[in-house]
Amino acid sequence: MKKLMTNKKYRDYVILGIVLVLFLLGLFVDNRFYLDVLISIVYFAVLSCAWNIMCGYVGELSLGHVAFLGLGQYTCVLLYTRLGLSPWVGMFLGSAVAMLLAFFVGVLSLRLKGPFFTLSTIALATVLQIFAVKLDGLTNGAAGVTIPYETGFMRMIFEGYKPIYILLLILLAIVVLVTIYINHSKLGSNLIAIRENDTAAASLGVNVFRNKVIALLISAFFTSIAGCIYAQYVLFIDPVGAFNTTISEKTAILTLIGGSGTVFGPVIGSVIMTPLEIWLRTVLGSTYQGAYLIIYGVILIFVILVIPKGIMGTVNQMISKRRTKKLESQVIADAGLKTESKGSV
Repeated sequence: MKKLMTNKKYRDYVILGIVLVLFLLGLFVDNRFYLDVLISIVYFAVLSCAWNIMCGYVGELSLGHVAFLGLGQYTCVLLYTRLGLSPWVGMFLGSAVAMLLAFFVGVLSLRLKGPFFTLSTIALATVLQIFAVKLDGLTNGAAGVTIPYETGFMRMIFEGYKPIYILLLILLAIVVLVTIYINHSKLGSNLIAIRENDTAAASLGVNVFRNKVIALLISAFFTSIAGCIYAQYVLFIDPVGAFNTTISEKTAILTLIGGSGTVFGPVIGSVIMTPLEIWLRTVLGSTYQGAYLIIYGVILIFVILVIPKGIMGTVNQMISKRRTKKLESQVIADAGLKTESKGSV
């Protein structure tokens, strides 16, 4: 069993290497539109992987994860624009604030189940959005905060798109490595046990609440870091964009389509759906505004009905069934050989 787990872990590392090599080919692209598409793919892949750590493995549905993203963005950007603190430092302070919020959210709402937890996360994002609008002396209100375009490494503002693309790729590699570790660790086993049946997990000695909080803290950290880097890319934040629950809904959809609770499901979902969304909005946006959402919904319904485990979950299930059949055949063959040897004696 331990050898099988090691083989799966090694396979995950190999897949990650292949994924990163394929993404690195984007560095040879000079067209700014295609680079922007690639940045969007990697950005939402990071957000989806972070969402997956909490919601995919634990089984809780959070549609207010954008609260951690927006809070991290505002902390990082305000520290830079008002105090001149480098975003390289600000993004970690922003993520610390987001994790602090996640801890209090965990203490207050992780004991809730089903739709009550989901509604509490939406309420959290909405409340923070209202605060960002009302505290106009600090946040500039609904007008948002514009980051001055002054290039420099310490400002995390670059002339081209490729440095931000590389930063997001590094972050994607880190969050996937963390997911691989969780997937093959005791923490991952605990989270999966909680997802399947939290009462049974608790009866076996699993501290349900503590494991949920740990997963939420890790998820909030990566969500906030991704938001801070993306803010330095677009050079603007506002309450509507920073705390837009549509972002949380999109990350949930990408993860469900790619495979919730799997290592690479969120990445696959982002690779497929993000460019599809951009293309649909480009083709249908001017004439049929919002029509792409209908197509999104149809795809999601198809996935839920036909492949409820998502693309990667279905693939893993097929591989597992094939491996099981192979082991069964081997056991039957070994049993047959033993019977023949006994008969010959």
